[in-house]
Amino acid sequence: MKAARRVAARLTLLMVLVCGTTLAFAQHQLPPRPPERFPVAPVTPAAGEIGVLPVQGNIYLFNLGDTNIVVSAGDDGILLVDAGPAEWSDRILRTLRDRFGNRPIRIIVNTSVAPESNGGNAALSKGGGPAGGGGGGGGGNAVRIIAHENTLNKMNGATAGEKEFPLEMLPTSTFFTKKKEIYFNGEAIEILHAPSAHTDGDIMVFFRGSDVIAAGDVYSTAHYPIIDAKRGGTTQGHLDALNRILDITVPRFNQQGGTMVIPQHGRLSNESDVDDYRNWMTISKNFIQEMVDKGMTLEQVKAAKPTLDFDGVFNSKKWTPTQFVEAVYNDLKAAAKNAPRSN
Repeated sequence: MKAARRVAARLTLLMVLVCGTTLAFAQHQLPPRPPERFPVAPVTPAAGEIGVLPVQGNIYLFNLGDTNIVVSAGDDGILLVDAGPAEWSDRILRTLRDRFGNRPIRIIVNTSVAPESNGGNAALSKGGGPAGGGGGGGGGNAVRIIAHENTLNKMNGATAGEKEFPLEMLPTSTFFTKKKEIYFNGEAIEILHAPSAHTDGDIMVFFRGSDVIAAGDVYSTAHYPIIDAKRGGTTQGHLDALNRILDITVPRFNQQGGTMVIPQHGRLSNESDVDDYRNWMTISKNFIQEMVDKGMTLEQVKAAKPTLDFDGVFNSKKWTPTQFVEAVYNDLKAAAKNAPRSN
């Protein structure tokens, strides 16, 4: 009887130790998230209104229908990654005021030349709180609009074939190096050039303290990679940009969580999501490369449906499988034609 009691006592002690160790391990791996600095917006916004998702640290995702912009909010004011389409500007300003009070917009980062990136530059600069007034593009406004130099050259008409934007929409601060560094809202921020991805002027924004990457249009969960060859986009450049994201991201637990990645189109993601996107793009590119090497025509490649396994996930009206296949095929053909020949 005593032996049975000793066995039962040992089993109870063992269970307590195991549970305590497991709890301690879980607490070590998954520390509690700090409370939000600002009140949480409704989960489901009204039709046509902006959805607000607190991500982590200073960073919030604003969903404008099928487009996302990224907001850093803190003591220094507001930093926006992308200004969104022009028709959303009033709603963006209203949501910023409702959510963050009178904090002024200080910085807008345009990740590319696309209207989703810069459409609201003028209106947000003029209406961005106490610092607003005057417009962008050298109009005396305190709001700083950052973009890569290649993007500015397209927006100001310096690049052949591009339409000139109004002065108040133009970036006021550009760079041409691999990255630009700033410090805002208590954290270091890296603005990273992604050469020859969607275009030759794409940038991504890495918020180092908050551990969030605003990926612009080099990563998406909503459509195939858009390769704008006329503006310097390439297949390999797009893959290089995805690999750069993967170099930065660190998962929190079991390849999930950790560094958050916000696409301009699609849902909030982590390293695993970007890895999947990179992998299927590589598979598609290699499949098309094999057919190019065999001398197959574009129509033959389209008929082979090299993206069929992924069409159910990434097919969209914005950028169809046919457009993606055609862009990759033409890019790979051009690369083969321009490759140096061995003697």
